[in-house]
Amino acid sequence: MKHKPGGKRSGSAFHQDIPLQRLKQQQLNRESGMKGNEEFAAESSPLHLLQFRRERTRTAAASRVEQPDPAASASYRWLGYTALILAVLSLMVLPVLLGSTAALIGFFAFMLGQRTLGAWSVAIGLIALAGYFVLMPLLT
Repeated sequence: MKHKPGGKRSGSAFHQDIPLQRLKQQQLNRESGMKGNEEFAAESSPLHLLQFRRERTRTAAASRVEQPDPAASASYRWLGYTALILAVLSLMVLPVLLGSTAALIGFFAFMLGQRTLGAWSVAIGLIALAGYFVLMPLLT
């Protein structure tokens, strides 16, 4: 290719390079699997990587919350049963002391994985406690 003085290319030489550039771009698109004029800059930007990391940590955190460890859950089963026994006893004797204790221990059991036992213990304990405060004024 000949250059004009001053370092600029001639107009015809520049136009001859356009088909060559187009051919190279088409070859690159075929080899990379791109169709047409697709862009891939968004996937390689730092903002996209940050968003991907946030989604991945959210997914990992959600999977950890949804699937509690069965071995750890089974080790706290005694806590749920203790709370349930205290809740049933609170219906008969010492409702203030046993009902509030059953509700508190039932809440701990609920948070540690024994959801059913904990929920029943809290409900029965609070019913015994409320029953005491409603019925006691009527007896005196």
